[in-house]
Amino acid sequence: MITRIVRSLLLSSMLIAPCTLAAQTSAPAKAPTPCVDVAERHRFDFWIGEWEVTTPAGGRAGTSSVQSVSGGCALLENWTSASGGHGKSLNAFNPAVGQWQQYWIGQDGNPTEFRESTWSGPSIVFRAHAPAAGKSPATEMRLTFTPLDSNTVQQHGESSTDGGATWTTTYLFVYHKKR
Repeated sequence: MITRIVRSLLLSSMLIAPCTLAAQTSAPAKAPTPCVDVAERHRFDFWIGEWEVTTPAGGRAGTSSVQSVSGGCALLENWTSASGGHGKSLNAFNPAVGQWQQYWIGQDGNPTEFRESTWSGPSIVFRAHAPAAGKSPATEMRLTFTPLDSNTVQQHGESSTDGGATWTTTYLFVYHKKR
């Protein structure tokens, strides 16, 4: 009986060992890169870079580092304001809805989800909706990025509390590529 069990264990180990050895010696599978050759996923690449950010009058607003991440499938922004505040945004083309989307989170802990976007010429326009809360009315936010030239991008933040009939500028920044 014991001999039969030992033979069975030996036979099992002889069948498993080659599979384990093959798995250990084969080359690792190459990571997928579905975004590399999709033009729409690179349409916002004009924002990639290391930036000094100013107001239109030239006042210092902060710095930003925007990197291509996740195999070219997204852009990650690392923002630092002139007063030391920090925030990050993750931007990606969502093929399920055929639009770019942005998720922003600042150190204030209030995320903003820009779930809609359109292109207007060379500019990308993101939109987010915040429901009414307490005494604050429902607010629509619009964020427009416009490449001015190969080293300059304008970012225009706006808000509306009347369903988009009128807009108020919340900020206007000019990104200057660091040399």
